[in-house]
Amino acid sequence: MGTVAPPPGNDMGFFDRFLKAKASTIGDPTALRECLIVAASAGDRKRLTALSRANRESIAAHFLDWRQVPAAIRDDPTQTQRYLHGLIAIAEIFDHDLGDPTLIQLLSGPDEENPLVRWRQGLDQAGAQLEALDYRAAATTLNDLLIEARSLRGSGADHYLPITYGQLGDCYFQSGAVEKAISPLRHALELCDQSGDTEGVIAYLGNLHEVYRYLGRAPEAADFAERLAVALKGVGRIDAADTYHQRALRVRAGEPLNRVVVEVAGRRYEVAEAPPMVEGKVQFIHERNRISLRPATVLGERGSVMAASGDHEPALELFRDAARADRFDPQPRYLEGLTLLLLERHHQAVEAYEATEELAPGWFHCRSNLWLARQLALGELEYEAFLALFTLVDGPGTPKEKYPLARRAVAEWSGFAPLYIELGQSAEAFGYQQEAEAAYREGLSHAEEPDVRTRLLVKLGVITRSEAERDRLLREAEVLEGNLVSAAMATVIRKRTPDGRSGR
Repeated sequence: MGTVAPPPGNDMGFFDRFLKAKASTIGDPTALRECLIVAASAGDRKRLTALSRANRESIAAHFLDWRQVPAAIRDDPTQTQRYLHGLIAIAEIFDHDLGDPTLIQLLSGPDEENPLVRWRQGLDQAGAQLEALDYRAAATTLNDLLIEARSLRGSGADHYLPITYGQLGDCYFQSGAVEKAISPLRHALELCDQSGDTEGVIAYLGNLHEVYRYLGRAPEAADFAERLAVALKGVGRIDAADTYHQRALRVRAGEPLNRVVVEVAGRRYEVAEAPPMVEGKVQFIHERNRISLRPATVLGERGSVMAASGDHEPALELFRDAARADRFDPQPRYLEGLTLLLLERHHQAVEAYEATEELAPGWFHCRSNLWLARQLALGELEYEAFLALFTLVDGPGTPKEKYPLARRAVAEWSGFAPLYIELGQSAEAFGYQQEAEAAYREGLSHAEEPDVRTRLLVKLGVITRSEAERDRLLREAEVLEGNLVSAAMATVIRKRTPDGRSGR
């Protein structure tokens, strides 16, 4: 995590040529050392590992001499600290990636006598506990490390101390004890700032921004986002800096619980600011005012695997555990709702989807699924019709393979608007444009629920050959309180040139 600046007078262009090329053997030990340190400074672990692997014998032969700080920087505490952090990074690569602990031992003695080795082992143990979602054990391990480290001094302690505080803050955050995460994360940030560890500063500014954002403390969250923007700009990451500057403004003004943003060629835009749609390069992404806690994500993924295998009851319990792990995350409640529909517990599904809509208005197909659950609970929709729709949407098979099923389903439940979306998509997969257009038109004649109607409006708006009709359909989709992704698509499609067909 530490950054290392090359000693004054070094030709950075010389080092850049090595770092930008494929890693290869470097004959000059001094040049090799500086290339390694520059890679560590950039936080480029992949490059550092490749250089270490390609020059393993030379590094091992000269590392003992490298422990002596070069005379040119010995009187500069910041440069010295960065240099020593670089040596630690090289030693860690040898230990963890190349299976050779000798460099770590050279820094301060044999494993059983080396507090830094024990510290690294403790961090590894805490990492494994975090991976297993055992946050109580991880917090104990990390706090014990901090107690043991009180008497330690030197570059090794300076390197590991902010990592330990940062990991403890993340442990508290992910476990849901979010307030407790503030103090260790602030301490980690302060230590990185003092040592000139730019990458560490960027990491912990981001962490603190997310902690305050999760707590709903907008002023502090916005302040950290702005500080992060300044830090990112300082290292030349201009796009990321602009993203966090805009985030700071939005957080200070009040973020919506859920909205859709547009990603074009890897860069995210607000819908109103997005460039015209370019086929194959546009994604529409739900973005909430909080990130999801890891236990909720992991438990939700486990539940989804079980649900896909038809084990709905154990999946349901995992979704409920996930919801308890993160009370703000809408996804576990969303998955719970679908599972309850499949278990024919429709009234409970209504409650799950209502909770989803409260947490994140417009989350994926929450609004139409809530309508489905209510229709089923009231006995106004046959369960078999829902199963047919579920099979078309989430069942195995390509749109072409589902085409016969879609036609049969529409013939049996002709007033059920969502089926026409699936029929139209299957027809388009075959190139049956007229049949697809007819399906979307028929679906609109039955679509009263706004989410379904929005999707049908955009589907028809994209396929119709009438520019006037396209504009009318997309304008309706934009203002309808329905499906957020489809409404965003309508806005972006309308920005294209009149003769462009890229949105199709």
